[in-house]
Amino acid sequence: MRQKSGDCFFVFNGLDGEFVAEISVVEKKFLTAQIKEKISDLKNVPNIALAFALVKNVRIDFIAAKASELGVARFQPLLTQRTIVDKINLERFKANIKEACEQCERNDFPEILLPKKLEKFLSEKEAQEKIFILCDESGQGLKASETLPQISTGSREIVILTGPEGGFTSEEFAKMRQLKNLHAISLGPRILRADTAIISALTLVQEFCGDFALRTGS
Repeated sequence: MRQKSGDCFFVFNGLDGEFVAEISVVEKKFLTAQIKEKISDLKNVPNIALAFALVKNVRIDFIAAKASELGVARFQPLLTQRTIVDKINLERFKANIKEACEQCERNDFPEILLPKKLEKFLSEKEAQEKIFILCDESGQGLKASETLPQISTGSREIVILTGPEGGFTSEEFAKMRQLKNLHAISLGPRILRADTAIISALTLVQEFCGDFALRTGS
């Protein structure tokens, strides 16, 4: 915020890598800078999508930031039967992701998809080619240490499914368990908040599924 003409800073566009830019003109509400040199290529991230039920605004901000820091490649907001809010401020969500990328020195930008109803998302043709990992608070999920190391991902996208504040309904659980490519894991004996469950799941997936494919770019 205190940069002046002649100072340099790092910039990235999520496509080409990271660059050094030098400020040439500083105005009240904007500045002009010139790209001086490229310092790194676009960094690959795990091919992991986060399909999460929409939650309250404060937690949405937290989810955007922490999931970006943990390397999520794309965000898929979901509308479920118990979803309390049915809208997402995409600009605010994007701003939180941008700030998180800057903080953790990530030079790519996650993809943000438009909200979808859970049933529609699960029934799409592309769903058959993905690997779904369900964060199961119903008590029927297996330990992550028993389930995740057995998953062979190949080049397929991993989709982590997390529910709303009230959890998934029995009807939604039944629908998800019809997927042959779904693995349900337990996150422990306690019921976690939606945002806590996301952090736990992302950590476990990246710990145990070490062979997942890397995303090559947006």
